[in-house]
Amino acid sequence: MSTPVPTPTPPPDLRARVLSAARAEPVPPRPSASWRRTLAVCMGVGVSFAILMSIGGPGQYGRSAAYTFVLAVLWALVGAAGAWAAGARGHSMLGRPASWRVLVLILTPLALMLTAQVVGAVWPPPYKVADLDKHLVCIEFTTLMALGPFIAFTFLRRGSDPVAPRLTGAAIGAVSGVIGAVGIELRCSHATLVHVALGHVLPVALLAMLGALVAGRIVAVRARG
Repeated sequence: MSTPVPTPTPPPDLRARVLSAARAEPVPPRPSASWRRTLAVCMGVGVSFAILMSIGGPGQYGRSAAYTFVLAVLWALVGAAGAWAAGARGHSMLGRPASWRVLVLILTPLALMLTAQVVGAVWPPPYKVADLDKHLVCIEFTTLMALGPFIAFTFLRRGSDPVAPRLTGAAIGAVSGVIGAVGIELRCSHATLVHVALGHVLPVALLAMLGALVAGRIVAVRARG
């Protein structure tokens, strides 16, 4: 009986050297890939907009126009910054550093609450206490309006992260949640900080957890076999 040939074991530092080389490798510009990214993002956000229009569309709903649209613009900027920091690959094949995604997860909910507080102080909205049903409705529609961008961003990053895919998935969920939060902020008539925290910002955290569980598996690099 022949003696089995032992499988050669790679050096312990091989993975580190491969990842280091991948980080140093620039992403080649491809116009077709840029068009696909743009199309996917537009379709994802378009689904969010369609859901917003189906429930009445943007409006003041008792709030001042300045409060409604200034807050929406600030939240949109928070989402854009998060997408740039967490979703784009930058100049490396492995994407931006993992620490950037950690910052997105930590700072995004804080930025949403801080901007809501500042805008509410400058343009005080009418004080309307939201009951549990109102919180749940906003959680539901924030999540629904986040699903299109969530699918689009996950599709764009599929099979691309060999280092921290769950972290990337969580960041994708958080950024998608911000898009949903912008949509529901344009429609919601309740502006107390408690409702903003529960109905608009809490779903961002929930979507981050969903992203870690679902999108993280899709964006992970898997061995072919």
